[in-house]
Amino acid sequence: MPKDEILIRKAEMRDMRKVFDLSNDPVVRANSIDTRPIEWEDHIKWFTSAISDDDLKFYIAETPSGDFVGQVRFQLFKPDWVVSISIARDFRGRGLGCQVLKRAMTRSRLSCFCAKIKHSNLASEMLFKACGYSYGGEEIIDDERFNVLKRKDGVFIIAEMSANHCGDFELAKKIISAAKESGADAVKIQTYTADTITIDCKNDEFLIKEGGNLWKGRYLYELYQKASTPWEWQPRLKEFADAIGIPFFSTPFDYTAVDFLEKMKVPMYKIASFEAMDYPLIKYAAKFGKPIIISTGVSSLEEMQGAIDACKEVGNNDITLLKCTSAYPARLEDMNLLTLRDMAERFGPQGVKVGLSDHSMSIEPVVAAVALGAKVIEKHFTLDRSLGGEDSGFSLNKDEFAAMVKAVRNTEAVLGTVDYSVNQGNRKFARSLYAVKDIKAGESLTNYNVRSIRPSLGLHPKFLPKILGKSASCDIAFGTPMKMEFISE
Repeated sequence: MPKDEILIRKAEMRDMRKVFDLSNDPVVRANSIDTRPIEWEDHIKWFTSAISDDDLKFYIAETPSGDFVGQVRFQLFKPDWVVSISIARDFRGRGLGCQVLKRAMTRSRLSCFCAKIKHSNLASEMLFKACGYSYGGEEIIDDERFNVLKRKDGVFIIAEMSANHCGDFELAKKIISAAKESGADAVKIQTYTADTITIDCKNDEFLIKEGGNLWKGRYLYELYQKASTPWEWQPRLKEFADAIGIPFFSTPFDYTAVDFLEKMKVPMYKIASFEAMDYPLIKYAAKFGKPIIISTGVSSLEEMQGAIDACKEVGNNDITLLKCTSAYPARLEDMNLLTLRDMAERFGPQGVKVGLSDHSMSIEPVVAAVALGAKVIEKHFTLDRSLGGEDSGFSLNKDEFAAMVKAVRNTEAVLGTVDYSVNQGNRKFARSLYAVKDIKAGESLTNYNVRSIRPSLGLHPKFLPKILGKSASCDIAFGTPMKMEFISE
């Protein structure tokens, strides 16, 4: 079957038996987890409520002739939409699953999808991975292990914990939970010690002198000693994040950090602005084939290209460059977000995505960045700024971060896709030509008896100059939509 012959539409009541007949059982099952038999009456009740539920989007795949190909469901379990797919028996084995799933995701206009697949179901896992899903942790449901796979079509929003744990492991866990509840797509930390990022030296160049900087007057070694996240915490924090279902990754600052994070099986890497010109480090992280996100706060254009080349030299093409203003906090007037559009135009042809690492205390830069094409947003996150933390002065709390996520999702919805289709429901109220007076056969058509008015059941207004001065071929009553057969040649 040619790929363009699969059609996707919203499910209707007439589709109920098709959906539940996917099972070979005389009495069909509710789902793959609850295998207790359920009577048809209960299915009818469920299906009736499901197709009208705002938190459940139900789509049918079919051929142009109406043959049922399969169904896809998206159910909201905040912050994700959990997806399930079934293909009709007659269409299995044709490689249609990926096509149906991708088309349903496009049709749904949702941005974040999560799939929970039994640990033993390798075929389904392969299908979802072929559709761009990646591993996002595990869950235990009724004593059975499920792999959690996630896919992002929209903006990927990262909550950066950094030093906001204040040296308290339990606070770090609370930050991870709060980030998930706020709608973050991932939580990020930083993996370094003071000795892996700098040296204990009191020379003048190791002193932070810049005005408007939260850390002015402090030596680098002292700052990083206090701000670092203990390495012994990090595997335990990742286990916790996996357990609650949010991806957890880090910024490595040297080779030992990359090796450490590889043992933790983090799903991606972030390179900080001040390491973005360290091409050997970038190569070392990129060689593992995971997505690489690179902040460009202090990089020249030449250095941005060098970072891209470093990834590509080791065969890694999953690269995102983040526009970043390296000020803490950053002033809005210094952000120059139009640079994002230029970055997309310069580096997009190489397959590079762009995004924003935002150190301001506002959400407006994030909204603007999404409108300009950002695919990744990174924002510092804290449970409570009053707790302190080296980065709390430019971090959002839970409510502020949730408001930012909502603004991003609303911006994505407003941007939508390129669509020149016409709303036919409202099109009927557009203008057309009508008889606004009774017109006798043989009477001349004038601006006095024919006008362009609403609604749109008559001739297109463009025909008005053509018909003026001609005669009516029949009697035309007041309020009649004009047609060509009413006009004498």
